[in-house]
Amino acid sequence: MNLQLLIPIAFNNPSTVNNAETIILAGDVGGTKANMLLSRYSVNGLETIKEERYITNDFDSFTAILTHFLEGQQHPDKICFSVAGPVIDGKVKFTNLSWNIDSEEVSRHVGGSPVTILNDLESTAFGLAGLKEQELNVLYKGASETPGNIAILAAGTGLGEAGLFFDGKHYHPFATEGGHSDFAPRSARDIEVLTFLLNRHERVSWERLLSGNGIYTIWQYLTQVEKKEIPGWLLQQMENTDPAPVISKAALEGKCPVCMETIEMFNRYLATEAVNLILKLKATGGLYLAGGIAPKLLSLLNPGTWKDVFNKSGRMSQLLKEVTVYVILNEKAPLLGATYFACLNM
Repeated sequence: MNLQLLIPIAFNNPSTVNNAETIILAGDVGGTKANMLLSRYSVNGLETIKEERYITNDFDSFTAILTHFLEGQQHPDKICFSVAGPVIDGKVKFTNLSWNIDSEEVSRHVGGSPVTILNDLESTAFGLAGLKEQELNVLYKGASETPGNIAILAAGTGLGEAGLFFDGKHYHPFATEGGHSDFAPRSARDIEVLTFLLNRHERVSWERLLSGNGIYTIWQYLTQVEKKEIPGWLLQQMENTDPAPVISKAALEGKCPVCMETIEMFNRYLATEAVNLILKLKATGGLYLAGGIAPKLLSLLNPGTWKDVFNKSGRMSQLLKEVTVYVILNEKAPLLGATYFACLNM
């Protein structure tokens, strides 16, 4: 079977499948949710058998989710999970969740089927192969189409970063933990933001600002340090709930100036860290914004801000002008990547 790959990922077996059907179990497990997908892979392509979304806080362990999802289903032949955290020797301790997953334990639990665990951004990188053109939005158009490495930046519950090395023909995904690198201020205002955060944390990483919690943190800086006005109705809506979606919704609706300024700062910081990642990976092949936040805030991600940040990046500004920035509109890219990896790499 020949799969049409939008981006030529370096899979081990990209174009062959035997006549037998293969049952694939894939999962994308993050700090707040777990998306599970059971598929049938054959000469006819991929066919969904079952798909379900779980709230992680509703379960004591990942095994409990796995048991619930597979009840009454066909035994999976290959299993691949996308997880939010560093994967070492087939094991992961989640960054924003008090769970561990061990590939060998999962394999025993499901009867011995092979299990691979991928970092969620590495899985997202593999998922680029299966995206459709309409699932990519060009946020900032670079000056040229220069072949080269690709960078992925994903803001959601946390901040993830990954890369794809280009060998001249194919792309090779790899994970990083760059989202936990130090926040680097560019301006006097950024230094004030850093000072504000150093009063709370011993060390300030980019994830402190480029995440759901980061949106709230920027809002707190603006209201507590710069004394921006807070509407009473906004405070009422923020009671007993996650404040980030409330702030984002108010900004999208144009109802709250401080909320709109919060997202403007978030967008600028996203562009700033994108510059850092592009330069470190020499990602002339493009930067892809993944995660749950960018698609939801797409109308507020001002391309002019990206152009300004890219143009004010010192001696490497000329290189940055060539790089196109895309927003991945399909939030299931990590799940898609885990499925493709199981089909074509295991």
